[in-house]
Amino acid sequence: MSYETRINQLETKIEDIQKTYSIRAQTPQITSPVQPQSTSLGRYFQSFNPDVSVIGDFTYHATDRKNEEFRNQFQMRQTELAFSASVDPYARGDFFFHIEQENGDWHIGLCEGYLTLLTLPIEGLQAKAGKFKVEFGKANKYHLHNLPWVDYPNMITNYFGEEGMSEPGVSASYLIPNPWNKYMELTGQVVNNSNGVSFAGTDSKDLVYLGHLKAFFDINEESTVEAGSSLAVGSNTGSHGKFGKDMTALEGLDLTYKWRPLQKGLYKSLTFQNELLFSQKDRPYFDDGTDIIDGKTLNSWGAYSSLEYQFAKRWTAFGRYDFSEFPDYTKNRENAYSLGLTFAQSEYCLWRVQFKRTNRNYDKDENAVWLQCDFGLGPHRKHEY
Repeated sequence: MSYETRINQLETKIEDIQKTYSIRAQTPQITSPVQPQSTSLGRYFQSFNPDVSVIGDFTYHATDRKNEEFRNQFQMRQTELAFSASVDPYARGDFFFHIEQENGDWHIGLCEGYLTLLTLPIEGLQAKAGKFKVEFGKANKYHLHNLPWVDYPNMITNYFGEEGMSEPGVSASYLIPNPWNKYMELTGQVVNNSNGVSFAGTDSKDLVYLGHLKAFFDINEESTVEAGSSLAVGSNTGSHGKFGKDMTALEGLDLTYKWRPLQKGLYKSLTFQNELLFSQKDRPYFDDGTDIIDGKTLNSWGAYSSLEYQFAKRWTAFGRYDFSEFPDYTKNRENAYSLGLTFAQSEYCLWRVQFKRTNRNYDKDENAVWLQCDFGLGPHRKHEY
């Protein structure tokens, strides 16, 4: 075969190949089927599902006080169900239900359930309506599983009840503009007068009025201070005006110092938290333990001071001192000393041990030890600072 013939054959093959690629280029490409958009029916309904969380609070309580209901017993002290979601672009809804054992039976109750209006015409203003923990100090707003200790300070239980004060009402908070460009918030609340410890209780038909001022300052890049003052005023008899003097006024002060070094923030931190509460409770008559006395204002107070020190990534030691009188029996007093240790297994589970000695001038002293395990499922973990 001559060279000329071979060249012609090669040119023919090249032309065939070029024709083949030209045909493929002109042929429409077969594409994958069009995927349905993300707004399918299933995702449409899923977008309306709230965030759901379940948090368990399991304890063992050993005490030498013989009339304690769960003395030397394991107890599923509380289970919290939390539901949170945006209602629309302007509002958010939150619900917290507590399941607890009482007198051998399990009960479910609404701890908090409220609507928060996020965008109001005035910049820095938010409002809330529903049932919520009132803005008085810091510890009152904690849920049981969220406490940095096993139990509430004596001041909270003696003046607000076993789990603090949570009432239906309305709330408005406003970020105060200031020349120092610091965080300052003023909150005003009006709630039902159904707290029976310091106020009227469930028979009341009137309201309690609260105010809270909070300021937050950076001392430096590692330290912050939060300071607050609180006021709550309301009737304590359920028959406002009948006796002329039946009001309760509570004033509170709180101060929290936090330190977290920049280089070792995961391994070391310190929180020093303190609260003071003063009570003036008018009573048309009261029993002071020896006699029934007419018309008198009972002045009493309570306080606690807590120090938490995180000395390793998962370990925190804490101590707390409590002093408290009672709104109805000012001669009765308690002093309590607590020491404890917390091991954070992860963000979702912690173990804690706490010893507490309570000295009382009206009853026997008490020594108690708690073992606690808190664990959670879902996004609801911690509350705001």
